[in-house]
Amino acid sequence: MNRHVLILNRWTNSFAEYHRYIDHTADRVAYLTTAAGRPPLDAELAEDIRVLSDLSDTAEVLAQTGELVRLYGPFTHVLALSEFDLEPAGEIRRHFGIPGRGPDEVAAVRDKVVMKGLVAAAGLRVPAFRETPTASLVREFAAHNGYPFVLKPRAGADSQGVHVVRSEDRLEDLLDGADLADAQCEEFIDGALYQIDGVVQAGRLLTSRAWRCGGSCLDFATGTAFSSVANDDPDFERRVTVFAERVCAALDLTDDVFHLEVFRAPRPSGDGDELVFLEIGARAGGGQVRVIWEEVYGVDLVAASARVQLGDDLTIAPMDLDGPVAGYLMMPEPPVRPAVVDAVTSLAGRVPALCSETLPPPGTVLSGNGGAVHTAGTFRYRADRSAVVEEAIRQTLAAYRLDWHPLDERPDGAGGPAVREAVHVVG
Repeated sequence: MNRHVLILNRWTNSFAEYHRYIDHTADRVAYLTTAAGRPPLDAELAEDIRVLSDLSDTAEVLAQTGELVRLYGPFTHVLALSEFDLEPAGEIRRHFGIPGRGPDEVAAVRDKVVMKGLVAAAGLRVPAFRETPTASLVREFAAHNGYPFVLKPRAGADSQGVHVVRSEDRLEDLLDGADLADAQCEEFIDGALYQIDGVVQAGRLLTSRAWRCGGSCLDFATGTAFSSVANDDPDFERRVTVFAERVCAALDLTDDVFHLEVFRAPRPSGDGDELVFLEIGARAGGGQVRVIWEEVYGVDLVAASARVQLGDDLTIAPMDLDGPVAGYLMMPEPPVRPAVVDAVTSLAGRVPALCSETLPPPGTVLSGNGGAVHTAGTFRYRADRSAVVEEAIRQTLAAYRLDWHPLDERPDGAGGPAVREAVHVVG
């Protein structure tokens, strides 16, 4: 194909094995990567690999790209599959005149104020929101909208820096010394959280599936188990699919893998429920989304993301709602961190519908910085109905045990089983 591709990489696992889905002998491929992301890259196949201390350093990213262009010629494509690398990729495209999503288009899928504005303009329900770069603007939002409300970064991810503000006292604690330059406030939506993952090419939705979440990413980040179960209600699936298509059109997502989050909330009038847009990422979902899609549905969302952005024709069958129902459960790290894992109970063969698990081996240090990647255990399920998966999650929660001790104490010191906080499972 003779494409010249620049890849920005910060992944440290198999997701960074780009040679599995990009033919490095047909295309010329160069990398800008972090030091931690260097090992999975195939140096023998790569045109060049440049290690940067910080991929968010725009000046250094542009300088290194310029050097690569000088040595090897202009690039035809820039790939950035991590959400945190979309902005520098957009700057590279603009600076070097490379086709693809530039800074303004990146803002539509990264800046939550911009994206909600575009989705609202398309006639879809979004939470009341406002950019709030000063404490006075935050207080003004609270006075107008009341408590609780959400204070979070405009361009955050993984629930970093997200706060549900439930009282004036809590608000004042948060505002004390806070850097609000990138802050926004939005209405708190009391409803069931759904995630919709999908692949769109040439503006056409190839496949998608909605998942009912037990808890939220914020709950998981603060120490509560998180579950997600694929929806098998065909009427709701049709409804949420139309919603997702309208969101993609509003944000000009035409050749992407996306991860959309919406609330299903009661209408204020009491007449049924409505879908409320929360946010979207122009990338494959995190947590166990990529793993479970490949294990149960045979779709590699990371490979699809790369290939669809490169313009390769994809053949992906629409999701079969009469087929298997997948689900997963992620257990949070212990309440005292860093903690050392002493033992964790395998549930393989003990829980019906449990198809695979990933457990931290004894001696693993859980630092509290693992996010949804390095957890205290993940469990994946496959069944013919969502109710069976939900029951399997309940059984897993009841049987799960992680023994640990604080890093600075001996194994026979304080410690014990991880907190098994209840996860909401629909039923």
